Amino acid sequence: MASTTSHNTPLASSRTAGLGAWSLYFIVKLLMFWQGLLGFHPLPNLALALLLLVPVEGRLKVGLRNALATVAAVALLYNDSFLPSFAQTLSQLKVIQGFSLTYLLELAGRVAKPDDVLLLVVLAVGYALLSRYLRIGTLVMMVLLGVCGSQLWASYRPAPAVAVAVSATGSTGSTAAGGTQSLDDKLTTFYKNEQQRVVAFNPPLADPGFDILLVHICSLAWDDLRDVKLDNHPLLSRFDFLFTHFNSAAAYSGPAAIRVLRATCGQTNHTALYDSASSQCYLFDNLAKLGFKNELMMNHDGHFDDFLKLVQNEGHLNQPLMSQKGLKVDQHAFDDSPLYDDYEVLNRWLELRKNDPAQHVAAYYNTISLHDGNRVVGAGNLNTQDSYHLRANNLFNGLNRFIDSLEQSHRKVILIMVPEHGAALRGDKLQFSGLREIPTPAITTVPAAIKVIGTAAKANPVRIDQPVSYMAVSTILSRMMNKSPFGADYAPQHYLDQLPTTPYVAENAGTVMMQDGARYMMRQQGANWTPYPIAQ
Repeated sequence: MASTTSHNTPLASSRTAGLGAWSLYFIVKLLMFWQGLLGFHPLPNLALALLLLVPVEGRLKVGLRNALATVAAVALLYNDSFLPSFAQTLSQLKVIQGFSLTYLLELAGRVAKPDDVLLLVVLAVGYALLSRYLRIGTLVMMVLLGVCGSQLWASYRPAPAVAVAVSATGSTGSTAAGGTQSLDDKLTTFYKNEQQRVVAFNPPLADPGFDILLVHICSLAWDDLRDVKLDNHPLLSRFDFLFTHFNSAAAYSGPAAIRVLRATCGQTNHTALYDSASSQCYLFDNLAKLGFKNELMMNHDGHFDDFLKLVQNEGHLNQPLMSQKGLKVDQHAFDDSPLYDDYEVLNRWLELRKNDPAQHVAAYYNTISLHDGNRVVGAGNLNTQDSYHLRANNLFNGLNRFIDSLEQSHRKVILIMVPEHGAALRGDKLQFSGLREIPTPAITTVPAAIKVIGTAAKANPVRIDQPVSYMAVSTILSRMMNKSPFGADYAPQHYLDQLPTTPYVAENAGTVMMQDGARYMMRQQGANWTPYPIAQ
């Protein structure tokens, strides 16, 4: 009996042999791997299991080995997860420290759900009961060896080639004909083709006096709108152009801001965003050359993660931020800073514009009203979904009201709405709600739109269902510079001829998501490509 006890409860013994209670650790990981919730690095997991099988005598040595094994097990669990690398997490500590305590507690609640905690308790109790009658450790090792063997076999097989066709416009797509490329080659070809794409803004302007207003919205994707049943909000029907498959290509605000401010050149990889680019790539530089006075406004102070400096420096929009003094505070952000009512900010710009003699103004407006963790003043404690519904409805109503004000002012304005990325409101199997480390289609497919205000014609709105990105918006805008949309013959269809499409590629630091036929493939930290389980 003493021998049996030493095998089944090694953590309490002065001599260990077998996995013992460590079996529970591997059972949980194997179940998560089977459900697709976790990756699995075979060699490190097998090495940890084999080291735990080595007999150790003496309480001090057993305690030391268990302490070291615990550290290794936690690190290995993190490495097997789909979370950002440990180095990336350390680099984001400054950002995380800026979160309010309320928001941090909310995030913790999304990670440790009551159902998951209950399942762990059930597994622990089940292990404690069954380990009296079965050699659980032996069974776990057999399964572990099988899984590791299959994983190692799969990793050493040659990667299947995919057939890729290169179109005349430089876009790529899977096909049954033509040459074959690996997924790595397909990605390389995509970025090579994108480097050759540029939208030209050529003088002269076709209309003597009009403005351009770019509204850049944080945390707004089609998936979020469908989840809170706002995908048919009246605001969306007011736009002349509505993009149903627009890819923002990023899942965080900084990269998204650089991408939209470089909208006149093709898509670059994430690292290249922080390298200098040709002057023809910067949207507001191009507009300034045409005679537009550039302006900058936000409904926040822009200090979180140095967002304001990034827009000014990396986006070549080095303008002072419009004054926010006296504006109504509508929300408190995830870092407890004040957020101002969207309509009030935009209406202040309009009132100032009425007294500005400039013929043409190009303004960039950034709003974070929909960012995860924000709290609406006077709304009490709402759950994540109800809070998002309230804030999205308020934002859309405010934009609706602002469009009314523009029309009543008889100003000529091209209003462009481009969300940065989604809120990841639903989450999926690999990312809990609010986590955006992996730039999935649910996060980066956003409701971009364009509306011409002050035109003499009654436009028939068009929906663009092709896969597009920033090149499509800048192409339409450049065509409007040379063919005025404010005349009686204005029709959105006139600006859509051979509109450039863009295959789906989205990227964060260390993570790439690419569409391959009907699948979406993910590559993290230079590892192998794996299919991503897209939520339906």
